[in-house]
Amino acid sequence: MDRMAQTALNSLKMIMENQTATSHNLANINTPGYKQDVAIDFSSVFLSRNEGIEPRIVSSRNTGGFSLEQGQMENTQNPLDLAFKDEGYFVIQPKNGGIALSRRGDLQTNENGELLDGAGNKILDNGLAPIIIPAYRSITFSPQGEIRVKALGDAPEAPPQNIGLIATYKPDEGVRLKKSLDGHIRIEEIDADGNSIEGEIAPNQQSELLTGFLEKSNVNAVEEMVNTLDQQRKFEMHIKMIQLAEELDEAGASLMRSPGM
Repeated sequence: MDRMAQTALNSLKMIMENQTATSHNLANINTPGYKQDVAIDFSSVFLSRNEGIEPRIVSSRNTGGFSLEQGQMENTQNPLDLAFKDEGYFVIQPKNGGIALSRRGDLQTNENGELLDGAGNKILDNGLAPIIIPAYRSITFSPQGEIRVKALGDAPEAPPQNIGLIATYKPDEGVRLKKSLDGHIRIEEIDADGNSIEGEIAPNQQSELLTGFLEKSNVNAVEEMVNTLDQQRKFEMHIKMIQLAEELDEAGASLMRSPGM
């Protein structure tokens, strides 16, 4: 009966990981540019006993997958809101961790003039340096990411100044992206030993930006709520399966006892 219990426990582990992904998706349903976590990439792990003849196999999930579907576009008419026309990512420096990719385009500046997204991550330029925005009368962004401002000290008739270029990255065919444990998107590469390593991000400026638009999260709230209910039912079913395995094991042990014991 231990095989029955092992199968149920392994399934429970998968269900709990699904519930974690679903909860994370629901928590970020209003986060601009958020990409839905998906959990569909599985592998197998073999467990062998020492000097045994009953090897076991369990399922293991490869984490970090996400949906590439584009979220709905919202016309905000805010000059600091940017969205990608199609495929592409901003290159950001998170508060913690290495350089990453993001679709979040609700931009703002801090007290030092650094250009940030709504989560406080630094938006980088094509040289992978933070972008400093001077005090301005007006600001515009070109589809290629060029930043033009009319500074407060400039004459009213002075033309806007080009102060930098937002780094954007459009992955080539075959490039694998995945979410790291911190929730940020990065490039995944496989080394000579078959291990997953973080790849270098090099801006290629091949994406087109839309000014005054925000890409919404691509999470479908109804779908995630249905998944939550389905996962709860499956969780309860597997708990009952484990209880049944325990009852069958106790009944079998009782039958095998000697009458005098």
